[in-house]
Amino acid sequence: MHANDRFAETRHGRIHYLEAGAGPALMLMHSNGASAYEYEFVIDELAKRYRVIAWDMPGQGDSDTPPRFFSAHDYADAIVSLMDSLGIRKASIGGSSVGGSIAVALGARHASRLERVFIIEYPIRTEKVWAEGWARTEKTWTHTPQTLEIVGPRLRAGKATPAFLDRWNIDRAKAGPKNCLNAMWAMRLHDVEGDFAALTAPAIVIYGSKGPAVATRAAMEKALPKAPVIVLEDCGHFPMIDDPGAFVAAIDKGFTITR
Repeated sequence: MHANDRFAETRHGRIHYLEAGAGPALMLMHSNGASAYEYEFVIDELAKRYRVIAWDMPGQGDSDTPPRFFSAHDYADAIVSLMDSLGIRKASIGGSSVGGSIAVALGARHASRLERVFIIEYPIRTEKVWAEGWARTEKTWTHTPQTLEIVGPRLRAGKATPAFLDRWNIDRAKAGPKNCLNAMWAMRLHDVEGDFAALTAPAIVIYGSKGPAVATRAAMEKALPKAPVIVLEDCGHFPMIDDPGAFVAAIDKGFTITR
């Protein structure tokens, strides 16, 4: 990976990001407990066509921790603040899992700043589903580090190497349990249905065929009936890691979609 490590001073504190390439701006937002390095296997290829900026969300990676609880809309405001700091008027946004929640919030709250939105591995859940699984959620995000036995089944065979596990656990340790749980609360409390209704930018939905989010595809298609859905075969919750080539192809396809 040839991306540059950089920091930006924003209205929401210092934000760390990786940047590479030139062309239309593509902002990438990682899943919970991760960092910009979640996209390390796709940045070089994407940078051949786009100005790629992958952030560390506030409270995770090397970005500053928010002074209070951040909602999905607060994180969306932070992305806009980063865009302002970098002189980016409009961008396409891709967000994975909690990053998908932020991307939808951004589209609803700052429509004029968005060219298109990639909603990646984002599961639509009712409050009942959230509540029933919350004990497991708390356990997942308060137990660090994780082992290859835990991480391995979440990725395509051979992807969870010892070196990858080191990166995985470094990122989880940087974020810490509190910031990770706050991000989960942001997703749980997000009025995503209201924000789907307010979304005007073209949306592209990307699932892994073996990921948890594809089970909510019907709800997504009801919420965004005009959004094309791309399912990446033999990929789990991290398609950008499982199959970088297929993930890049899905992003390229999304850039052919206009209003």
